[in-house]
This record gives sequence, C-alpha cells and structure tokens, in this order.
Amino acid sequence: LWVSIYEEDEEACTLWRKLGVPEGRIRRFGQHENFWPANAPKEGPNGPCGPCSEIYFDAEGKVGGPKSVEVWNLVFTQYDRQPDGSLKALPKPNIDTGMGLERLASVVQGTDTDYETDLFAPIMAAIRALGRGEKVRLDRVLFAERTIADHIRAIVFLIAEGVVPSNESRGYVLRMLIRRAYRLGRTDLNLYTSTTRTFLTSLVESVEEAMRGSPYSAMLEKQRDVIRRAIRHEEMQFVGTLEAGTTRLEELIASVRGKTIAGDEAFKLYDTYGFPLELTIDIAQERGFTVDRTAFEALLKAQQERSRKGSQFGGEVFVPTTLTLKDVAKSEFVGYDALQTDATIKGIWKAGQWVQQAAQPDEIGIILDRSPFYGESGGQVGDQGTIESPRGAADVVDTTWADELLVHHAKVRQGTIAVGEPVRATVDTEHRLKVARSHTATHLLHWALRKVLGPETVQAGSLVEAERVRFDFSALGSLREGQWVKVERLVNERIRNADDVKTDLMDLERAKQAGALALFGEKYTRRVRVVSIGDYSKELCGGTHLRHTGSIGLFRLASESSIAAGTRRVEAVVGETALARQQEESQTLRQIAQQLSRSPQEALQGLEELMQHLKHAEKQLKTLKLEFAQAHAKRLVAEAKHVDGITVVAAQLDGADRELLSALADAIRGSLREGIALLVSREQPDSVAWVMAVSPTLVKRGLHAGQLLKAIAAVTQGGGGGRPEFAQAGGKDPAKIPDALQEAEQLIRTALGRSQSS
Repeated sequence: LWVSIYEEDEEACTLWRKLGVPEGRIRRFGQHENFWPANAPKEGPNGPCGPCSEIYFDAEGKVGGPKSVEVWNLVFTQYDRQPDGSLKALPKPNIDTGMGLERLASVVQGTDTDYETDLFAPIMAAIRALGRGEKVRLDRVLFAERTIADHIRAIVFLIAEGVVPSNESRGYVLRMLIRRAYRLGRTDLNLYTSTTRTFLTSLVESVEEAMRGSPYSAMLEKQRDVIRRAIRHEEMQFVGTLEAGTTRLEELIASVRGKTIAGDEAFKLYDTYGFPLELTIDIAQERGFTVDRTAFEALLKAQQERSRKGSQFGGEVFVPTTLTLKDVAKSEFVGYDALQTDATIKGIWKAGQWVQQAAQPDEIGIILDRSPFYGESGGQVGDQGTIESPRGAADVVDTTWADELLVHHAKVRQGTIAVGEPVRATVDTEHRLKVARSHTATHLLHWALRKVLGPETVQAGSLVEAERVRFDFSALGSLREGQWVKVERLVNERIRNADDVKTDLMDLERAKQAGALALFGEKYTRRVRVVSIGDYSKELCGGTHLRHTGSIGLFRLASESSIAAGTRRVEAVVGETALARQQEESQTLRQIAQQLSRSPQEALQGLEELMQHLKHAEKQLKTLKLEFAQAHAKRLVAEAKHVDGITVVAAQLDGADRELLSALADAIRGSLREGIALLVSREQPDSVAWVMAVSPTLVKRGLHAGQLLKAIAAVTQGGGGGRPEFAQAGGKDPAKIPDALQEAEQLIRTALGRSQSS
C-alpha cells in the first residue's frame, strides 16, 4: 500500500499512521509535484499504478503492459484549493471510492491487460481479422487496435441508447469517437473490406458477442439495424473529409515553422474541409506539434456570432438578455390558469436604462410582479396582448425572459405608464390559441417522426409560432416521399380523434420513469411539467397547449431539408394556415387540370402525356437541327478562308445555341480533309458562346482546340477550353466578337507555324 497526501495535510498523515501504514510508504507532495512516490518500485514505465493502456517492450523485446495496476482507489476529499494556492476546508469532507471493472476482470482472468479479457477479446479478434493493406504503421498497431476496440464499444452503446452523430452535445462526442476510430484504422492499420471503404460497421457483431449473456445483450440485438445504419452513414460521410483534410494537414505540418499550427489554419481545416479540431490536434500531437486552440476558438466564436445575426427573424430588441433590478423578485407567471390578471409595474426599461415612466410612443420593456403572458422559451414564441393602467395603455408585441424577470416588449399606445402603478395585463387570446395549436401539433409531429423513422429520432430544436412549426431532429437520412405522407397522415389521424391533452406536475425522476421524453441540454428543476397526449405522447414541456388535439384543425408538412450532418429540419403549418395552403394547392391543381383539359383526378396522367409529347418534339427538333447543320455546313465551307494551306471556317451565327453550334462544327470538320471550324453566337445581350473543332490530322501536328479557343474567347472577356480536337468557351462582351474572329486568324497562323517548326 502506498499513500499520497498533500504536504499540508497533517491530519490525513496522522490518520494513515493510525491505520498502520509505515512512514516510508506515505508520500507528501506539493501543489505542482507528481503524487507518485519517487522511491516506489518501477515495474513499468509509469510505476506500479501506470495506466493499463500504456505499453512497453520488455527485455526480450515483447510488447507488454505494466505488471501492477490500480484496481481500486480511495480519494479523501477534504479541501477546496483556492486561486492563490491555499487550501480551504470543505464543510462536508467525504470519501470518493471507485473500482475499475475492466482492470478487476484482468486480475481475475489472469491477463496482462484489459484487452485480453472476455470484455474485449472478441472485439480485438474481429479487428485483427479485417483485411489490411501493405502500408501498416507497425509502431502504432497495438495502440490503434486497442483504441478502436475501446471506441467501437462506446459507439455501439451510445447509439443503442438513442444518441446519433451530430455537431452538438452527446452527438458530437459520438461523432468524434467514430471519426477517430475510423482514422486510426485507415492511417495506422490500413484496414479495408472487400466491398466497401468502411470497416467499423463490421465490428458491431463482435461487441454483441462480447456482451452475450449480459443484461445488455437483448438491447444491442434489438437496436442492431439502427446501430449499423448510423455507423455506416457517418463513416461514408467522413471518407472524403478524412482524405482531403489529412492531405491538407500533412502539407501544413511540412511547411510550418516551429512546432505550433496557427489557429487560423486549424480553423480553415474545420471551416473549409469539415475537419474537426480534435482530429487536427490528434494528428498534430502524433507529429510533435501543438495547435493554437485559443486563436481557433476566437475565430469559431466570431463565425457563430455572424451566423446568429444572420439567422434572426427581425424585430426590435428592446431589452438585453441579462438584467438586474433591485427589490424585484422573480416574476410570477400565472398564464397557465388565466389570460388576464391585475398586476403592478415593478420596472420600465427604456433606451438602455431603467426609467420611472414612459409615454406615447415609447418602445419599452415592462416588468410586472405577476403576469399571464408566456415568455419565449422551449422554442415557443412569447405572448402578445395589452397592459393598461389608469393613465395609459401599451401594446405588448413579444414577451421574453431575462434572467428571472419576465419582460413585456411593448409600445405605449396612449397616455403614460409609471413604475408602481396598478395595471390590467391581458393576453391576446387568438394569438395564444394559434401558438397552442402549433405547440400541441409539434408534440404530435415528434411522436409521428419517431413512429415512422424509429426511436433513434430525437428532437434537436424547434420554433413554435402562430400556426407555424419548425422542428429539427436527428436522422440518418432524408424523409422520403412515402414517409412524408405517412407522418402527415398519422398526425391528422390523431387530430380527428380529438385526443385529450393533459398536464401534470411531478418529480423529475418519476416523470422519466413514466417514459416522458426530455430534451438533452435542457435544464430541468426537481419538479417538472409533463404534457401527455392520449397514451402515446409524453414529454417534459413548459409551453402552452390545447385541451384536445381536435382544436388543431389541420396539419400540413411544408418542407424538409438538411441543416447539418445527421440533423434534418421539417417545417409545417396548422389550423387556418394549413387550410389556406391546402386550398391554394387545390386551386393550382384545378388550374393545371384546366390547362390540360382534364379533371383534377386525371391531371397527372395528362401531364405525363404532355411530357411524352415534349420529349418526342425535342427528338424531332434535334434531328432537324442536325439536318440544318449539314446543309448549312456546305455553305460555310464554301465561304471558308485558307490560312497557310489550311481550311478555316470562322463564322458568327447569332441566336444559335451551343448544341447547334457543336453540331455545325462537327459537320464542318467531317466535310474537310484538313481544317478548323470556329463558330460563335451572341446568345444574349451580354453572353457569347464559342465552339471550335480541329481535324485529327492537325491534332497530330500539334494543334490544340482547347488552348486556341481559350485565347480567342479571352478577347470577348471570357474563357473555356476542352480537348485537342474539340472545345467550348464563353464570353461576356458580344461587341468584341469581330475583333476576336480577326485575332483568331493570327492565333491559328502562329499555332500552325509552331507545329511546322517542331
């Protein structure tokens, strides 16, 4: 037994002596010293308690780990170290104790390290069974194998628990584990499989095998398909990122002076190549470099600020998000039970400061002692309404929280209002109802998405406005057409069923045990509000809701898109807005049907027939263009010039598109034994199209259509290029076409001269 204590802790030293520990095995260390006794036996590179993941080479050259490992530790927590280095006694000293399960398994099973135990052996065997390329980094094989084994086990369990790769919170940790494991497998082990560039997916079964017979076995088997899809999707996304980012980073490391990679370079890797900072640091450390993380984070913060400003919906911001007002307790919200209440004004914020009164038409923030107005939170927008005093009135356009103060963003409509005055606060009932429709519909949407896409679908954010919903969720792919229809149908079925919506206050743990969904990252108090819809939806939610789903009226999905890797966004409308959208779509369908001389039910069939007619007409037009090109080519050849014995057809054909120009150029080249076709067209007032075709014999002599046409098009402020025998280009100045054609003759002459001399 070895004991390490702070040098100032005489009380702890006395305690250990009483327990029989010899003085020679008690080590006292200062603030900046290593706690391990200097005279402890050195059986491994890190002493007896070196981490079991460390490896070393013994006298025979075999790879091994430390022969002594820490299985159990006791931490006597007694002091809180202050910024000045002094120790302040804790009011309640305690003992923190812990046992390493894997290390204990290693001792019991008689293995050198954790990775030979039955907890890891199947995973290690699966990793070693994967095919490897020739370029394997032998000095890092064992490290890479063990890291991948550790990571894949964590990855499988995280996904089984409902976490999916994302750019925030737990999802970001999962994404980094997948990407680090994949990188080590690719760069250090050169792993591959016969059918795909991914390999982590093939290790999922080995984790199941390692857990077979454990309480986790059934859960992993049930979630197998979800786990595989999530890992494969993330691997495939990372393949290109890894190759491009690693190549750029290696170039950067080779060119950097000193041993520090600049923060702006690390940020460029992150912003341009999608290369995570953690991987940049990881690779840099392997090469003996550090990364200026402070500069990186400053650049990232600046970008986030720009993004935040660009994504605001507009509107005047009257009050900052952090306020302090003496003698004002937390604003009391009474809006669950009442939409109107008598209150007293406790504060007025105007033009960046607290004032005693405001008059028409001041824009202000009003603080009341109690209020029926719901403050924006949980994605739901704030209430609107009026605040009326004996001497004036103000219209509330929004309500938000600033610390524990409920701020009513208002504009004084008439008279004056002052601090200390009694007022009547009234919520706009119609606006509240419209927002409640959206919020209840959001819960139905969440339920429907999980039912259609699977339980791994988790809410990642929302915006609940009057009859409009924006809902972000974790997903491995887009919402397909059939799934879109199914989600919309499920929500409307529950609306027609008019299911009861109930709210209950209960302890947080009890709510979780009851199956209530909680949003990761949200802060919940001990007592929480649970919103239940029927027997299928139960969520922790502080927003306002309907009494039954039937009051939503109608639900329509409006759009679906990707906002980040692994995160999708759907937008929907409800109530009157949904009805208006449906009527607009119906009217559009009727108009289309009328144009097709069909009934609305036959409109699709009519459209398909029209498309067939168009395809047939396009085919006929293409045939006519070719016939015209062949006929017109003869005339152009007849008018051709001869440059150094070579036939050159150079002509301007305004109104001809690129397809016609190309057909003409091919026809001209085909009719010439040895020649060049150069055609140009003014497509639009500020657009020029160029085409050049060169006969094969001239190509053999060294002429290159792409190089020639690039120089010619430059005269019309354009550019382009192509193959030696055929090229296309564009331009921006049609007025320069005559100059370009004249220049072309000299360029062709020069090119021919070079070919003859060579």
